[in-house]
Amino acid sequence: MAKPDLVELEIEGMTCTACARRVEKSLNKLDGVTAYVDFATEKAHLQLSNPVALDVLSGAVVSAGYQVGSDKSETSKLKPRLIVGAVSASLAVLFAMVPGFQFENSQYLVWALATAVVGYVAWPFHAAAIKNLRHFDATMDTLVSLGSTVAYVYSVFLILAGDHHTYFETAAVVPSVVLLGRYIEVKARKSATDSVRALLSAIPDRATVEIDGNRQEISTAELKKKMIVLVAAGQAIPADGKLLSAAATIDASTLTGESLPQEISTGDQVTAGATNLQGEIRLEVTAPAASSRLARIADMVREATAEKTKLASLTDSISKVFVPLVILTAILTYIIWSLLGDQETAFQAAISVIVIACPCALGIAVPMSLVVATGVGTKRAVVIRNPDALRSLARTKMVFFDKTGTLTDGNLAIVRSVGLGGVSAEQMLEKAAAVSAGSSHPVSKAIAAVTSQLAVTNVSEIAGQGISGLVEGISVRVEKPGTYENQLELDQALAAAGPNTLVVVAWEGWAHGLIELSDQLRPHAKQAVADLQTAGFSPVLVSGDNPGRVAEIAGQLGIKQYFGSITPEGKLEMLGQHTDPVAMVGDGINDVAALAKAEVGIAMGSGAYAAQAASTITILDDDPRAIPFALRLGKKTYRNIIENLVWAFGYNIVLIPVAALGLLNPILAGVAMAFSSVSVVANSLRLKLGSN
Repeated sequence: MAKPDLVELEIEGMTCTACARRVEKSLNKLDGVTAYVDFATEKAHLQLSNPVALDVLSGAVVSAGYQVGSDKSETSKLKPRLIVGAVSASLAVLFAMVPGFQFENSQYLVWALATAVVGYVAWPFHAAAIKNLRHFDATMDTLVSLGSTVAYVYSVFLILAGDHHTYFETAAVVPSVVLLGRYIEVKARKSATDSVRALLSAIPDRATVEIDGNRQEISTAELKKKMIVLVAAGQAIPADGKLLSAAATIDASTLTGESLPQEISTGDQVTAGATNLQGEIRLEVTAPAASSRLARIADMVREATAEKTKLASLTDSISKVFVPLVILTAILTYIIWSLLGDQETAFQAAISVIVIACPCALGIAVPMSLVVATGVGTKRAVVIRNPDALRSLARTKMVFFDKTGTLTDGNLAIVRSVGLGGVSAEQMLEKAAAVSAGSSHPVSKAIAAVTSQLAVTNVSEIAGQGISGLVEGISVRVEKPGTYENQLELDQALAAAGPNTLVVVAWEGWAHGLIELSDQLRPHAKQAVADLQTAGFSPVLVSGDNPGRVAEIAGQLGIKQYFGSITPEGKLEMLGQHTDPVAMVGDGINDVAALAKAEVGIAMGSGAYAAQAASTITILDDDPRAIPFALRLGKKTYRNIIENLVWAFGYNIVLIPVAALGLLNPILAGVAMAFSSVSVVANSLRLKLGSN
């Protein structure tokens, strides 16, 4: 089945999560379109199962009452309104409330200033309220629009009736202050997603290629496999490729977070987005930009920022009930105070209820935490693909590890070698390396890494056994242990060997060497396990490898619980025995089921794509230290979300009764309401502090 095309649209005019859901609903009505609209990043993420014209997509957005974004940023569009609001609201307060600035008929100047605010500054709130009304909906913007409009209209009525005591200053201050809070939110959201944007823009737009000996510059999107690319010093590498030059020094910090440059040589793989630091280099493209490792990482980051969460849906659902209840409370407040004979308090209290209840903080409580966490994680090569897992992560205490490719590097290397039959280990390894150089088998490649100057001929594979070749006129075999003239000596060497892959090097009927091969612990694996244990997690090692090797690795890492020869089905069964949420760390196809089964699946970036797709968190640079970091970040993010929600709801619950009792001036209510939103943003940004 063909993979759906992915399209991303900027959406203008959204003011809350309900707006995002409205655009999403309209886009999903189109045939072949699966959409998710993320309010935090103001983007629509679309999967198209069949081609859909851009004007059709734009039409769906417009029909919902919004627009596909232009190049003009939201902050630049808010600035003029913010300036007008700040000046007009400040002057309105001075002329309406400070005796020293008042003069005869100054109320008409205040009226004019309030008109500028209500008509221009507050228009985004009015437009959103109208859209909500068209869809028989009420959101946070409904309260801002209603509060300022009611205050303005009632003030016009009072001034025409000859009453100089009006609420024009309230009508001017409330939308201006709310707009300031929104401006701060937009700036904070932009800051929180800067690292993500930097990642997505790491691949250059143009590339220099060599075709028939001639250089020419083409679009990076036109690169194809086998093309030869030339990258000058200081330029970013446009596609994944194989180095053809003798050597190169590259900066891959965009992908790995590692600040030290990497020294590579001919045949080594380079990744799109890395920077060439010294001299021009030549590459053979192995994967074009669209399917490069960086492009796949970008897809994961987009998924992370666009992932719909049950928590976000919960806040939307609550808002649908909350806003009508607030309006009803305001009406009841007005009626009760009117029955008590105090019309002025009745109006003021009703307006205060509407203003103080405006739950802008509620709308950003979840997405702000997720966007900041995504930015923090990306800097440390951690992508949270499914934020819903954060809830389970907060209660996770046990972490299951696959061994190969996760805590070990998955690459065979010689860990021990012994010379037998009167031959030194060095002599034996040189002959073995010469024979193995012509084979692509992982064992042969590991042995061939030993330098050998010996010439070899007549190399042939021995099916299921090993490889042989003629070295200096002697037939040398590199094979699985068998029967030899010096069997007793070999048996003693075998008994002393560890639980590793064993290879015998033999010639003329004698075993002249025993080579032990194994994959090695990843750098920092010990530190990662120690960090997990310090943080209160219990690590468990489960592997399909032989129990002896698993026990050895567990001992090196200080893991007390370990199991070997575990099948994929066995891993599933082990996970199913735990009622509390568990995390599973893996990288291969054989780990996919377990990663999907675990409440928190963590995949290594170099592993199988299927494993990454089944996981909720991906470690992009394969550094095991990122695992405890990811778990800590998940717990912190979930706690941050709860703090934001408690703040947003608690703020409304406490202050609505205060406003209904007539104890809160509408202007102060507007200031406090904006402060609530800013506080939620500030609390979310705390995730950036101390994240290590």
